[in-house]
Amino acid sequence: MRLLLVPLLLLTVQPAHAAGLLPDGVYGCTISNMFLGAIEISGNTYRGPAYDENWGDSYPLDVTDQGTINWGGPLGGISDAGEVVSTVLGKSFGGKVGFDITIRNDRGNFQTITCAP
Repeated sequence: MRLLLVPLLLLTVQPAHAAGLLPDGVYGCTISNMFLGAIEISGNTYRGPAYDENWGDSYPLDVTDQGTINWGGPLGGISDAGEVVSTVLGKSFGGKVGFDITIRNDRGNFQTITCAP
């Protein structure tokens, strides 16, 4: 019984990005073919979106076991455009991990912003 508890305890202590769910890097965010800026992920923090590499402040983020991201601060112009409803990880970018941010705009419509490395 002791052998089973130790690996489970180790899994719960690791940050989600350490398990390879969301690698550190810069993720370019687009809607349709329009570039909205880039988000820089470093460990359990993010900066941006930045349009001219003026990243601004760092904020915490949490990647859940369900493959979603909880943002601990604003998302610049993205969150200004509407309410962030969800952010889901995906591997549709040539096998690389990226994420989709779904927002509800002021008119009540849903839009998805894709962010890829």
